[in-house]
Amino acid sequence: MSIRQLSVFLENERGHLAAALETLAQGDVNVLSFTIADTMDYGILRLVVDRIDLAKELLGAADYSVVEHPVVWTQMPDRPGVLARIARMVADSGLDIEYIYLGGRDSLLLKAEEHERLEALLRDAGFEVLGPDDM
Repeated sequence: MSIRQLSVFLENERGHLAAALETLAQGDVNVLSFTIADTMDYGILRLVVDRIDLAKELLGAADYSVVEHPVVWTQMPDRPGVLARIARMVADSGLDIEYIYLGGRDSLLLKAEEHERLEALLRDAGFEVLGPDDM
């Protein structure tokens, strides 16, 4: 039940983020969640959008390098310690969180190599795992 996320590679220069987001906006693609990781030379814009195939088409036509990955989207109660509990549970299971970011105030997006196993782990612990229909 994982959802599809895009990773867009951007040169780490002023205006490149704005241009990529404008490309999506002009195509009427809504960004639902995002995070950015950067290095000296480039950044990786990770996006969850409402129309992923169109977003891939638009960004590709604008010469962006785009990669799609499955990520796990889970509800997270807004209480102290919940994020720490999830991180500990995943670590103790032997899974490795490649990256994690907020999907909104009450949800997380997690990337792990074994996303089906991560989904099962979260469900077994009582967390709701969301899918594309929940977007």
